[in-house]
Amino acid sequence: MFNLQKYLNQRRSFVEEHLVKRLPSIGHPPAMLSQAMRHAVLTGGKRLRPIVTLAACEAATGDLNNAVVAAVAVELIHCYTLVHDDLPCMDNDTTRRGEPTVWKKFGEANAVLAGDALQTLAFKTIASYPYPNPATAALICAELASVAGADGVIGGQVIDLEAGSKADPATVTYVHQHKTAALFRGAARIGAIAAQASQETINTLGEYGHNLGLAFQVIDDILDAPNGTPSKPDELSCLHVMTIAEARTLAREVTNTACKTLSRLAHPDKATPLEELALNMLNRLT
Repeated sequence: MFNLQKYLNQRRSFVEEHLVKRLPSIGHPPAMLSQAMRHAVLTGGKRLRPIVTLAACEAATGDLNNAVVAAVAVELIHCYTLVHDDLPCMDNDTTRRGEPTVWKKFGEANAVLAGDALQTLAFKTIASYPYPNPATAALICAELASVAGADGVIGGQVIDLEAGSKADPATVTYVHQHKTAALFRGAARIGAIAAQASQETINTLGEYGHNLGLAFQVIDDILDAPNGTPSKPDELSCLHVMTIAEARTLAREVTNTACKTLSRLAHPDKATPLEELALNMLNRLT
């Protein structure tokens, strides 16, 4: 029987082992920057997005060794977005995962630069890996740039900042699709690209990642509102435009869509980790 928790623990350790290898050492000059980068990446986190990359590679019958650097790059991009998201000019958060945020610990300027450095390290990590097909690195870089840039995470963040808590359903959907779901979609597509999969398989796994990301955000919004009201009412939430009951229904629908998508794969039995991950996320609501 498949043990999801064991799988997640193994893959998380695998990712973190390679993250440590790619990050600058503690004393690497400039020391302040190295420390800030390490603080941003190594202070916890479930590593869900890179795990999706690895699981997507497996679902496409690929070699994990060819996907791990791409998974590391996905996590570096995710961490960079969190560093910038926490800044006073953005969400002004002072703690993350029980630790001071990067700007709070190292100052705003160093936080901006640490985020920038993590972003560039992500692309360096991909570009420097000797893939069997030399075009793979370029394809992965292009995919990651697309989901992280103006048409993805950054675009979603801009609309999020503009909207605040005063948004209509279309705006909430746009932000969820771009700020959150985009990177999950990219993570899954990148895993398939690293596996040298067909375009059909890449697109199928991308659809899975998109719906997984939507479910992740809706579930997060619900869990952030134990009394029916968002704990941060000035920040965008699906609960500003729907009831908790409606949000729960939406979470179930997009989770089911994500799981059904996997049945289109040539080897759906290889996608068990992806299916179980989606169902486990939904079970957080029970």
